[in-house]
Amino acid sequence: MFALKRGVFRSGLLRPQNGSLVSGRLNNAVKTSIPLTISSIRFNSTDGSGESKTSQVLHNLENIINHEEREIESSLGFDEDLAAKQELLHNTTLTSDQWGYLKSVGLVDGWWPSDIIQQVLEAVHVFSGLPWWATIAVTTVAFRVMLFPLFMKSSDTMARSQAIMPETKKLRKEMTTAMSTGDRALQQRKQMELSLLNKKNGVKYSRMFLSPVTQMVYSVGSFFGIREMSNLPIEGLTTQGTLWFQDLAAADPYIGLQLISASLYSIAFKFGGDTGNAQFGGPMKKIFMILPFASIAFTWNMSAAVMVYFSANGLCSIVQSQLLRNATFRNKVGMFPLPTKAQLESNPQKGMFDNFNDTWKEMQQNNKVRAEREEEAMKGVELARKQATSNRVVVKSKKYKKN
Repeated sequence: MFALKRGVFRSGLLRPQNGSLVSGRLNNAVKTSIPLTISSIRFNSTDGSGESKTSQVLHNLENIINHEEREIESSLGFDEDLAAKQELLHNTTLTSDQWGYLKSVGLVDGWWPSDIIQQVLEAVHVFSGLPWWATIAVTTVAFRVMLFPLFMKSSDTMARSQAIMPETKKLRKEMTTAMSTGDRALQQRKQMELSLLNKKNGVKYSRMFLSPVTQMVYSVGSFFGIREMSNLPIEGLTTQGTLWFQDLAAADPYIGLQLISASLYSIAFKFGGDTGNAQFGGPMKKIFMILPFASIAFTWNMSAAVMVYFSANGLCSIVQSQLLRNATFRNKVGMFPLPTKAQLESNPQKGMFDNFNDTWKEMQQNNKVRAEREEEAMKGVELARKQATSNRVVVKSKKYKKN
């Protein structure tokens, strides 16, 4: 709900510098009230008490306007927290090129990822003197450079796991079969063999998931941090843009940044994503290349500041994927080589849907085997019960008559 409320201000409905829907509705309210005001003044001027009546009418008009403002704010889901920060924005004595400015307007009030991103953005802006659009771009590149070693480890692990994929699939299938048949000893033995295989080839799955999780935390923090700065908007954000997007707090009027960022992410997915080795094939790869363009329907009204971040991040993804796909670079930094074209042809990668179908078929087969064995066990128990009943020895006590 909090995010929804903030989303309203993304389009600048309550920003005085953008002309706003509020002023339009207030003008309508004034226009509808003017005839009543004029007629009241004319009428009152004939009875000698025009001045007092005019003041009363103007006071009523002011009440109508205030009521209209409250109604619009309520209908738009006005964020009280944002209102308080905007009040601080008007009262602060600092400027955006001074350290502590963001904190003085109610931002950077904790240790959430968005607060950390805002603090770093302020540091870059203050100490480098860069305009806000360049500050966002440079900070994004700097964070991606710091995260690059994590993606190197993730890409290395993925390449190593691909090299032993045939053996891994065989052991996993045997382990699943042992589990379905209830053979615990065989299951544990296969699990140990799989663990030794991964250890021998240096496959550590924790490295594979560390970079995506870190990237997600950073991306969420950047998005909400920059969007919060745009919602106020902070000083300088409306004038320190470039090219056709001079106002970073407003949406790009030509949707140029949205198209640029969508194209960059689509190219990055084509080259294998952030690891340069994404395991998507066939239709799934095409879907991931189309999705960025479909997302324009949700990003068209986002502030230019947010879209500058998306564009810089997408460009970093392309450069990173090209580096991680380069055999010379991987050799110099000691990374495991990616599968060759011949290896991929001999052991083609399956898409996500194909892997899901294979897993689903295995589960159905294992469930069928498990059901058959349970049925056989139940039949054996029933047969043993019948045999025990038929072979039961009945001992009857004899009754002796008393003489």
